[in-house]
Amino acid sequence: VLSRASGVVAFQPSAPYRQHLPMIASHRSKGGSIASELFASASEGDVDDAASTVAVRAADLDDSLGLTPDERTVVNVHRVCKDSVVYVTSVRKINSNRSVDGGRRRRRRRLRSDRWQQREKEESEEEPEEQRRALPKGIALGSGSGFVVDSEGYIITNYHVIQRAYESNQDVIRYDKFWDGIATNTTKRMKKSMLPLGGDTEITKSLENFINGTVTSISGRDSKEVDGGRSELPAQVFVRFGTNGDGDATSQSSSSASYHLCEIIDVVKELDVAVLRISKAPPSLKALRYGTSSDLLVGQSLLAIGNPFGLDRTLSSGLVSALGRSITGVAGNDIKNCIQTDAAINPGNSGGPLLNLSGEVVGVNTMIISTSGSNAGIGFAVPGDSVKESTDIIIDLDKERRSRNTNRKGRGWLGADVATGALEASFRQRLAVSSTMTYDEDGVGAFLTALSDGSPLLEKPDGHEKSIETTSIANGNIRLGDRVVNVGGNQIANGNEFVSEMKRRVEGEQLSLTVQNTDGEKRVEYVTLGRIPL
Repeated sequence: VLSRASGVVAFQPSAPYRQHLPMIASHRSKGGSIASELFASASEGDVDDAASTVAVRAADLDDSLGLTPDERTVVNVHRVCKDSVVYVTSVRKINSNRSVDGGRRRRRRRLRSDRWQQREKEESEEEPEEQRRALPKGIALGSGSGFVVDSEGYIITNYHVIQRAYESNQDVIRYDKFWDGIATNTTKRMKKSMLPLGGDTEITKSLENFINGTVTSISGRDSKEVDGGRSELPAQVFVRFGTNGDGDATSQSSSSASYHLCEIIDVVKELDVAVLRISKAPPSLKALRYGTSSDLLVGQSLLAIGNPFGLDRTLSSGLVSALGRSITGVAGNDIKNCIQTDAAINPGNSGGPLLNLSGEVVGVNTMIISTSGSNAGIGFAVPGDSVKESTDIIIDLDKERRSRNTNRKGRGWLGADVATGALEASFRQRLAVSSTMTYDEDGVGAFLTALSDGSPLLEKPDGHEKSIETTSIANGNIRLGDRVVNVGGNQIANGNEFVSEMKRRVEGEQLSLTVQNTDGEKRVEYVTLGRIPL
């Protein structure tokens, strides 16, 4: 048995073939391969199955296969990144009919179905966990790929992959808000009319319950689908890891794989991306790292991992065919600076990562141009820089909401925008030209480009308008400001290091920032981090 999924190869010869292993080993020993040594060592003597199992690193087996450096790179990228790529699918439940007539039918069926629901609940408690994580029966709304960007269970995919599920749920949410508004306004008018009569509390409560009950009954939200006055959302999104849901490559077929229920955290229609979060994230999740899409060059090698036609973890390779392409997204707007590639992208690849040879995400595969509907060598990916910038904000805000719900301190807020990527590079060049001082190209600190209202950096007891002068661009001219070169005793080389440092800080924490102006003068500013505004 040979398995290379986890980076370790286990070899165990089957009993009927052990008598032939010496001949195979002698034939392969001329090349001195790892595989031949395994065959030989496993066949020596009369040993049991446990003793004849030998473990070896997958990299050592690669040596025995004579892979070229380029092949080795591609193999290693797939080996490391494949477990973070998921199959995304959405289902509209069959019992999610929300019409008034449907509500009446559900009420008539309720007495008959209660005992069956109790029986199903008892049976499901006896079922293995893997069987309980199957897809529910319903109408398929779409499928594609996605990838993990945070070990807490956050996943990026294309908006159009989950668009029908998102719109179905939004319809229900708007429906609820409409009827909630009617109930709220009616209750307010009722309470106001009761004031001349003394506003009897018992009568007011009875009328309020009557109004809420009537509105709920008319709206059809009175069955099992009601949770605190809110309807159960009709569409659900699920993800599948590899072939068994746990990030392991096994012999299981995709039909027997388990699925994880996801919540749609938010979408960015303008970039055709969506952020999902697994309700109960597996502890072994590995997040993919982002690279810099603005540094790509035409002709550079790229890799795409996804689930075309539902085939898990399919790898394809290609080149950067062109840069700076504009495509029309699902929101009807132009998505600029897209990456064109000839890597094979087929239906089901949408939402999967486009990787460089370092295994870093530089784009999100989103669409193809084809007359047949399948790959024709012209695929497009949304630039990773834009995706990361937009989705990081969504993820941070969701983490903040969750921390507040658990009464934990959230991440600290400085209220400052930081230059990264190409913008930061242009600021560095301007600094090198305008300053008489010599700077390390990779260690000039972080450029702050704007301060939000309420930023702790605007709160200065000495009467100054703000602590730090920001760097700005006006009419094509760069006006350099202060740079943050140290945070709490830790040196800051660039904007990304500053962002990473601030993500480890909590609200209410007192922090020292060492800033440097264009003349090279340094000073220390003390701030108390605020609470992220939601």
